[in-house]
Amino acid sequence: MNQTPTYDRYGRMNYHPEYHPNQGRPWTTRDQKYLIEYYEKLGPEQVSLALGRTIHTVMQRACELRKTGAMRRPTNRTCHPRTRTIT
Repeated sequence: MNQTPTYDRYGRMNYHPEYHPNQGRPWTTRDQKYLIEYYEKLGPEQVSLALGRTIHTVMQRACELRKTGAMRRPTNRTCHPRTRTIT
């Protein structure tokens, strides 16, 4: 399968079967633990590729885990280098 990945207007990769094989499957405890451990360290893009899910799905799951208290909210909000403005 030689499809070129497409991106949404925010620069996030859309679903691609080669990069997101776990998309649509239930979240395992192991996946959630990985998300909680590495989301703030690596960012949603790297975590999404490691878990085989889209960036949007990973961000949604992080939001859900924060609402239930399973994942702490970030104390320092830092922007990804891609989204920073150059002054």
